[in-house]
Amino acid sequence: MQGGDEKQHYNPDGCAKSYTKPPVSSAALAKQIKTTGLNQPDDHSGFYLAHEGLTALAARIALIEESEVSLDLQYYIFSDDISGRMLMAKLLDAAERGVRVRLLVDDLGTRIANPWIGSLDNHENIEVRVFNPVEGKSGLRHRLKQVFNLGRINHRMHNKLLLADSVAMVTGGRNISDGYFVSADCAFLDVDVLAIGPIVTAASETFDDYWNHPISVPIAELALGTDDYRSLMDLNQHLVEHKSREASSELHKSVRESDFREQLLAGRINFDWGAATLFADPPQKATSPEETPIEDYPGYQLAQIISGLRLRLEITNAYLIPGEPGIKLFNRLVDRGVSVRILTNGMSSTDTAMVHGAYSRYRKPLLRAGGELWELKPSAEREGRLPWFNNKSQSTLHAKTFVLDQNRSFVGSINLDSRSMTLNTEIGVLIDNRDINGQLHKLFEDWTAPDSAWKLSVGDSGSIHWHGMDEHGSETIKRRDPNSTLWQRFLCGILAHLPVESQI
Repeated sequence: MQGGDEKQHYNPDGCAKSYTKPPVSSAALAKQIKTTGLNQPDDHSGFYLAHEGLTALAARIALIEESEVSLDLQYYIFSDDISGRMLMAKLLDAAERGVRVRLLVDDLGTRIANPWIGSLDNHENIEVRVFNPVEGKSGLRHRLKQVFNLGRINHRMHNKLLLADSVAMVTGGRNISDGYFVSADCAFLDVDVLAIGPIVTAASETFDDYWNHPISVPIAELALGTDDYRSLMDLNQHLVEHKSREASSELHKSVRESDFREQLLAGRINFDWGAATLFADPPQKATSPEETPIEDYPGYQLAQIISGLRLRLEITNAYLIPGEPGIKLFNRLVDRGVSVRILTNGMSSTDTAMVHGAYSRYRKPLLRAGGELWELKPSAEREGRLPWFNNKSQSTLHAKTFVLDQNRSFVGSINLDSRSMTLNTEIGVLIDNRDINGQLHKLFEDWTAPDSAWKLSVGDSGSIHWHGMDEHGSETIKRRDPNSTLWQRFLCGILAHLPVESQI
């Protein structure tokens, strides 16, 4: 049911349904994308990798600024910081032009941390819904507890998706928060993909599934104290005040100087084309996982593809807790002659000690199976390899990419842990294109270079060694987790033995 009148359809919870609007062929963005796709097979989509944070932000802003019909956004985290305020202002501008804006955010990831999100809902062309709210008003909390089991609170919407005019999209690992785009207290290495073509239709259908699910609740129905309420006038004042103070910031400066929008409309963004498949958890994974076939889970689908690889597997992933099934899968691949190479966070670059504790149990089994393993240095950017962050940032790996043989790749939001596989909802794109595969392979090589990451090995004594390069460019070997304190090592050692792997 595409382009229907949302006021005539209601989901079982009484909320008005709405659906993706069809693209308007006369819109500038639609016309350029149609031209870009000339002479391409009808079932192929175009892709542009955005691994630099500023490019990823510029791509989002370009799509919002050029939208004429609709904008659909789905995010786990949407912060009230420089990048978040920039995008909120752009969404308001779009709504003023008559663009319909639908924004779906996770309750724990966004609403509690950013009360300004709710004020967007006061605009007549913007609707904000919250996925899996913990608490509401007017009996909503009681109703949800009746419809869904209490364990649902542990299931979060980890998806990241922006759709513009039903013709272009951005998805990948980035939330809306400064650390994902530019320097911050903790700067994330991440990868997004800008996509056009049939894959956008699949993503639009997935967004509609989430938007119209009973667990996606209009923010107006949620319990907000008097102190939490912000009017549209309040929001505009908030944005104007911050913009004047932040005009000289790196983010504002980079967006002003970016020509990404002009390049996109002029057809000078080089898209790589190929067949593609959208992997997305159904929203009911958060409400009735026992009734959702495992075959519908992106993690399961990705594992099936990985099991058939013949040449190489290169994984870049923030959280690596493969479990015994994952180790067995890697074993089988290595035994067949497949190169298995993985980059993840180390003790000093991770943002979650409990995850590192669980991951640490699998380092030796993975290495002994013949896989290669790297851990990101917290100073990767400071050593000059990745210059778009400033020198004060602590670097953390947040990307979730897979290089699959020499022709396919996966970019998405899926971590290699139980939370992504069985608890949270996720999204990603499987791309059949050798150039995209080669770009991600090159990025893996850059991020695992000796000045960016430590390469792990098991020494003769059975202990782990970390191989890398020191600040003087000389090879060095560490015999305990680099850049860690005695307390950090003690804490991770304790956490490694806690029976919580299924929850992280």
